[in-house]
Amino acid sequence: MGDGESRPLVAGRLRDGQWHGVDTVAAVLLALAFGASGTLNGGWGAGVVAALVWLPVAVRRRWPVGVLYTVLAGAVLAMAFTGWEESWVPVGAALYTVAAREARRRSATALGCSLAAVAAAIALVPRPGPASGVAGDVVFASLMMTLPWLVGTALREQRSYADLAARQAVTDERLRIARELHDVVAHHLTVITVRAEVARAVASTDPQEAERTLALVGTAGRTALTEMRRMLGVLRSPGDGAELGAAPGLADLRALADVAGPRVELSVDPDPPLPPGVELAVYRIVQEALTNVVRHAGSADCRVSLSRTGPGAVEVEVVNDAPPRPPARRPGGGHGLIGMRERAAMCGGTLSAGPLATGGFRVHARLPFGSEAAR
Repeated sequence: MGDGESRPLVAGRLRDGQWHGVDTVAAVLLALAFGASGTLNGGWGAGVVAALVWLPVAVRRRWPVGVLYTVLAGAVLAMAFTGWEESWVPVGAALYTVAAREARRRSATALGCSLAAVAAAIALVPRPGPASGVAGDVVFASLMMTLPWLVGTALREQRSYADLAARQAVTDERLRIARELHDVVAHHLTVITVRAEVARAVASTDPQEAERTLALVGTAGRTALTEMRRMLGVLRSPGDGAELGAAPGLADLRALADVAGPRVELSVDPDPPLPPGVELAVYRIVQEALTNVVRHAGSADCRVSLSRTGPGAVEVEVVNDAPPRPPARRPGGGHGLIGMRERAAMCGGTLSAGPLATGGFRVHARLPFGSEAAR
């Protein structure tokens, strides 16, 4: 008798109420079949008992343990008073449901009680012939009841592993979103903070520069809000009207460079587009590198280059000149390089970063994709 927990193919489309209907029909048919068999072999009493033992199976999903012990009691009484030796068959069906739905300890206890009760009942039923026949019947009944219990246990373990994998997938997705939010907030808040300080410093001496800087602040703020809305929409349920835009990629590098603050020379290899995951990694590495330039080098010029190295890898390089003034120490730093290395590692690539002999700073990443990433 199938169980809905495994959810295969057509069976997986049935709802709980439909499964209860299937169980009811199956229990009635089996009660009629075994009742007729019992009537032929042992008279009306055996037939009625056989039917009554099968009927509780109709509600096995709602009360698996209660149904098991009800069926078990009926089976023992049937063997004791009617001599129906196959009354353990519905016990096996009930054991399957208990194993598939209940905890391991409770399921094992139910199996042990069932085996002991059925073995005692078989041994106590008077019959002609040698005692070896009783032992054989006990072993056979025990095996036939243990088999569905093992199948149910395997299905329960399978569901447990599937649930664990699903929860891990949700956790991984939330960590990914958290990483994205960190990169967005860290970059744009850094740009906004530094540009606001510049605007305040030059407001009285160079109003045009202050106006241009404040325009950059507004653009960075709007961009941050747009990206945050897109990512936070992932946390919403699918049917609440959230519309998610595409993840940022190579096409967005120009806009990223324009709002960064320092003069950025951007060079992108015009080869065909990269896989979406690699494009996102490139974008976030460049974003974090520009954040570090703004935080530590002020308005130093910066060069960003993106080039292919063969058919299955791309190299990203961000180099800034020496800062025009001693860099101010800003709180909250220290995780930028770690985040960039994590981005590169997620794609199977590498990242190096360090100061230049001329006083600037260089970030270089190599990200494989396609067949090269699978090596």
